[in-house]
Amino acid sequence: MRRLLETNDIGVVAEASTGEETYRLYNIHHPDAVLMDLRMSGIGGHEAVRRIRRRDAAAKILAFSTSDSEALFRQALGMGVSGYLTKCAAAEQIVSAVRQVAAGEKYFDPALAGQASATPGTAASSLLTALTPREFEVFRLLAEGYSVNDIAGVLSISPKTAGVHHTRIMHKLDIRSPVQLVRLAFQQGVITL
Repeated sequence: MRRLLETNDIGVVAEASTGEETYRLYNIHHPDAVLMDLRMSGIGGHEAVRRIRRRDAAAKILAFSTSDSEALFRQALGMGVSGYLTKCAAAEQIVSAVRQVAAGEKYFDPALAGQASATPGTAASSLLTALTPREFEVFRLLAEGYSVNDIAGVLSISPKTAGVHHTRIMHKLDIRSPVQLVRLAFQQGVITL
């Protein structure tokens, strides 16, 4: 990715492999745009977006995901990203998207752009949009097999707060078991095998 951007005269000031590192480097470099993988390790891309946007509401973030899931796309929109691109995008599309977002414009993958203004498609994706960004991140971590205590550590919150989020998620989604939660996450493209 770095080589692609740099060969197209887009300077890369930093690279990060975790959500925590992304947040830290953003605060050091204040880049014109951030190309954010939503499935990063650590606190993850969603939480990194939330923290960056909380600190800098003008941050220009282009979400980059392997998934064209409506639920993930809508969550990213709800977090205030400036654009959303799937990883199957052509090289020219990636370069164009980064340039547009850096210039203060919006960019949405053409395959998903219609969903930005459309009403939610499925009942399940509608349920997921009812989750707050923090609840969505807890939902994703639960689906990936993290315990409530592990989630508390990853997100730097108390175990009690993580437990409250867990309870709210289960109630909002009308889920009774961890298996149902994982099944829903898989069906909505939040996790993959």
